Amino acid sequence: MQRRARILAALVPALLVVVAQPAHAQAPKPIDLPGARVFPENLTITKDSTAYVGSVGGGVLRVTLATGKVTQWIKPGAYGSGSVFGVLADPINGLLWTCNNDLAFANTTVAGADKGVYVKAFDLKTGAGRLSLKMPGEKTFCNDFAVAKDGTVYVTNTSGDEILRWRKGATALEPWSTDPAYDAKGQGGLDGIAFGADGNLYINNFRSHILARVEMKSDGSAGKVTVLQTSRPLNTPDGLRPLGGMRFIQAEGSTPGKIAIVTVSGDTASIEDVADGLSAPSAVELHGDTLWYVEPSLGYIFNAGMRDKTPPLPFRVTPIALPKSK
Repeated sequence: MQRRARILAALVPALLVVVAQPAHAQAPKPIDLPGARVFPENLTITKDSTAYVGSVGGGVLRVTLATGKVTQWIKPGAYGSGSVFGVLADPINGLLWTCNNDLAFANTTVAGADKGVYVKAFDLKTGAGRLSLKMPGEKTFCNDFAVAKDGTVYVTNTSGDEILRWRKGATALEPWSTDPAYDAKGQGGLDGIAFGADGNLYINNFRSHILARVEMKSDGSAGKVTVLQTSRPLNTPDGLRPLGGMRFIQAEGSTPGKIAIVTVSGDTASIEDVADGLSAPSAVELHGDTLWYVEPSLGYIFNAGMRDKTPPLPFRVTPIALPKSK
């Protein structure tokens, strides 16, 4: 009897430790976005676990990842905003950058939107409009952004196959880089853009299916453009975001689509698939140890035979665990 009591006494602290251990946190779940015409083309996530999702139907949604709460942060047409494609939170300038395109040619309009293609920036704290910059030139389609350490913003023009630049205090965008490598036989396609740890810009093209490096010279001008050799062919590369060092995360908007980690070494890039069999994902972003992506179903806008049909609902922001580095 005494021996049993001694055994139980020895076990009690261990049992208490087991009971006191906190339950494992549940894996994040997909977050549904309200509305039948959202078409979420891009997203960006801030350090406070807030995702901002651009809607091709107009406006920007704010998603609290911890709770799944979704609110309309920028209303469709606010500050002259149009069909929102690229979005990027910029803590250096305190702004949310948005690509606003005019899709009247695809029978998609946003009430209150300025006619034409604009880069519009909103105050990250209040949502108030701060900058409205018309894309220069006749062939324009605003796609995505990258922000340098000094606050300079770079934006891809898909139709003009060029990279534009905004410098702090400027009231207009200026051409920064054009190159034959950006052009897919005159069809455009320049899309994702991100900085590497080497200080250079990396871009992709969803029509020519390339990944390229754009040299950043010491004076801030654009240098040589090098098309990288990838470990496997890319299929409609779209959203591109930095992971740190020379690693990036990329969405490939083919059907089926992929999410992949891109590791650049010299003039080559290793492509590691993270998720496959997706429905044409257009953007992916990292927060903590989780990747979040969107699938916009843009065929229901750009395919004339599908415009009167309802896309698969609901639209979602979907998580995947970031694989551990090998």
